[in-house]
Amino acid sequence: MRNLSRSPRIENKGSATRKAMAIGAVGLIGTFMAVGPVGAAGTSVHSTSSHASLSSHAAKVVKVAFKGTYSGTIALLWSSTGVEATSVTGHGAGTYGANAMSGTGGGSAASTCDPFSGTGALTGASGLKMKIVSSPKTQACAAGSAAPTSVSVTGVATVVSGTGKFKGATGTLNFKGSFSIQSTTAGSKESDSFSATLTGVLTIKK
Repeated sequence: MRNLSRSPRIENKGSATRKAMAIGAVGLIGTFMAVGPVGAAGTSVHSTSSHASLSSHAAKVVKVAFKGTYSGTIALLWSSTGVEATSVTGHGAGTYGANAMSGTGGGSAASTCDPFSGTGALTGASGLKMKIVSSPKTQACAAGSAAPTSVSVTGVATVVSGTGKFKGATGTLNFKGSFSIQSTTAGSKESDSFSATLTGVLTIKK
């Protein structure tokens, strides 16, 4: 977007790329403790030790392949240097009933493709909370140099906690999505439709 400095609208366009990051917005790391059975009264020290050993071996690690596809609305707030995704809400179908998506995010605009950061959640019968850290792997890229135009986002979300069948989940989810922006004027607000897909393998201790 730097080469668009002659046009304020186009300059904010780079921010449009930022807006994508809000979409992206969605990761999570949770801790689940498995408690082993307690020995009966009169159990010897040796027997108690034996029970503890069996309990530790009973803890099971399960690998779960996650996939979720969502669509919804992303609300954007533009500034002279970037864009903030004040809310991202969507519905679809996700593993273990994680069928609703929400998040926030944002970043500064420096070029057509820029990194972004944010937080997100997948909720439903089971749920995940995620964190997206700004990095070269997580970017929002505008197709054109001026609005209206489409924006694509790709990145990695780290799981920070889980509920239901995802309790104790750790890992990362790769995401990709897209949406279209209508304006990049500083101070303007808009709501646009988006679609996103998240995939990955999570580790759950039971």
